[in-house]
Amino acid sequence: MSPFQFHTTAGLVCAAGAAPRLAQVLNGRLGPRVLCVTDPGIVRLGLIDGALASLRAAGVTVTLFDRVEADPSRATLLAAVAAGHGAQASGVLGFGGGSSLDVAKLAALLIGSGEDLDTIW
Repeated sequence: MSPFQFHTTAGLVCAAGAAPRLAQVLNGRLGPRVLCVTDPGIVRLGLIDGALASLRAAGVTVTLFDRVEADPSRATLLAAVAAGHGAQASGVLGFGGGSSLDVAKLAALLIGSGEDLDTIW
């Protein structure tokens, strides 16, 4: 196995209007290039706009991967990983429901470790 570090969140913020404070809450933990994993509904409703604006205002380069579907496929996960590699993501942010968070967690593992999905499966 290739060495890697895994840093989970130091806390959880749950409050109306908290998304625009995302960069402040993260305090640079995800680094300068973030892959944001979500679904098209979250984007269509504008629920992620404040979070993305917050990150960009803090100087973070954000790559938005918004193709997560319910019960995400292997192809979706691998597309997210490819997007992260292409962006040279230093961190992965999951935004939305369980499917987006599942893809984000696996993408972070695969991007950070360099391992193959079949190997970890």
